[in-house]
Amino acid sequence: MLFSSILKGASLALVASLSAVYAFEDTSPLMLLSSKRVPVVHDHLSSAAITSSEHFHDLARKLVSEFAASTYILVSQPGLHASDFSATTADATTPHLRKLYQQAETAYAVRNAHGAFDMAGIEKHIVDTWGADTIVIDAASDAFSIPLSEKPKLVRVDFPVLPVDYTRSRVLADNDAFLSSIMSLLPSGDVAVIYASTPISRPFVAKRNPDEAPSPTNASDYLYPSSTFDYPTDTLLPGMIPEGARTDGSLFTRYQFFTPGLFMAIIASLLLVVILGVGLESISSIKISYDAFQKEMGPQAVQSMKK
Repeated sequence: MLFSSILKGASLALVASLSAVYAFEDTSPLMLLSSKRVPVVHDHLSSAAITSSEHFHDLARKLVSEFAASTYILVSQPGLHASDFSATTADATTPHLRKLYQQAETAYAVRNAHGAFDMAGIEKHIVDTWGADTIVIDAASDAFSIPLSEKPKLVRVDFPVLPVDYTRSRVLADNDAFLSSIMSLLPSGDVAVIYASTPISRPFVAKRNPDEAPSPTNASDYLYPSSTFDYPTDTLLPGMIPEGARTDGSLFTRYQFFTPGLFMAIIASLLLVVILGVGLESISSIKISYDAFQKEMGPQAVQSMKK
């Protein structure tokens, strides 16, 4: 009975661990930046590995409500993954966003946010709160204009879905340069940026350029599968937050305790515990009668005892 309870408990723990592993699916990175320190938001910020899009939405609403910026920039980049901001690729693909992140007075980043972010709700909140003029820029078109106005501006930038082939890095770099050109045309003043994406529902692998021969030196041309733990630990999110934007927070918000290696060790240990439990239960079920240890008392044995 004891071993059966251990076995059931180990099985439930294994299922719970597997559920935690797949918790990173259907997620996307989100960023919240502002050129001015906003105490009501800044004092509660601590970049996280995973959270819900609803929590990020609440923080974005607080920032908008308290920060009277001259320009609010809402960027939608569908198909984004945390691995797109790895330390090895961020300088080449998103250098302008990286610089903007480093210079932000208030910065919040989430590598894996569950659920779709309500960009339309934030847009409506900005217009209702500050009466901002909305400017929608289609990144697929090279022509756009930003009219002068004394009222706050809400610039909405919609990028196409990122490809999953070898052109992904180049497209991401082009989009980063496009966003930089938009910001260069904005009048001086305080700026708030909300950079959002849409969740990726399943893993993907970017294909290599068919014109290139396979070579170990071209490893950077691959976009590795977006499995549960494939995002790099040294990433733009949140490793690049400037010191002025960091907060103390708790241990669980400032450090990553459950690393990929730890998860794999836990799962392997649980499997070994299950195997051990099955073995011990099998051994305990073996029954040997007491008579098996008695000496043989047949006719020959009785005659030998009489002699």
